[in-house]
Amino acid sequence: MLENKEKIAEHKRRNREMFDAIAQRYDVLNHLLSGGIDIYWRRRALDSLQLSDEPRILDLATGTADFALAAGRLNPERIIGVDVALEMLRLGAKKVEERRAPAALMGGDAENLPFQDASFDVVMGAFGVRNFGHIPSGLAEAFRVLRPGGQILVLDFCEPAVPLFKQLYLFYFHNILPLIGGLLSGQRQAYAYLPHSVGNFPQGSAFVQLLEDAGFVESSATTLTMGICSIYQGRKE
Repeated sequence: MLENKEKIAEHKRRNREMFDAIAQRYDVLNHLLSGGIDIYWRRRALDSLQLSDEPRILDLATGTADFALAAGRLNPERIIGVDVALEMLRLGAKKVEERRAPAALMGGDAENLPFQDASFDVVMGAFGVRNFGHIPSGLAEAFRVLRPGGQILVLDFCEPAVPLFKQLYLFYFHNILPLIGGLLSGQRQAYAYLPHSVGNFPQGSAFVQLLEDAGFVESSATTLTMGICSIYQGRKE
């Protein structure tokens, strides 16, 4: 048990350092390497929520706050973004200030949240849940801080299933993307980590099962763009 905790702590430390190192180029590279389709994915995910007026929203692994900022269109009472990578948060805070968005960002661990039970209507995360040290712990915390009837929304990469497209996509993902990302950011290792993290992430029905294990009901997975991204949802009774 102690050894496992040490591995989780080391995983978190490496990820924090890696994302701090690529923070300055993170947004530009994300939009460039995805062809800007990540903006559509976030909008599509947010449109899938069924909300009452002025929801309270928590954005886990908020990074530079793109998902939190996109959620501003939901007329929230408040949005709080949490992340362990402080350099990412600094950039996100500048964007929040420039856009005068109804969001507040803070350093924090998604697996040990500093909020009371039943504090939020929505807990969400885009392209960050797979980087948790222990995903079930993060989902358990999301469940705890959601009010009854609250929703979880996770947006993340997955590997496509269509044979020919899968081969082409994985070649790009494992070879071209790390090369371009490394050249532009000077951190090739970080962009080599991306396909590795996606390959290890529980996808589709496996992630839905993790949501159900955490206590969520009506859990589902919806694939986007030929299966390279998925929206995961669940509700707390």
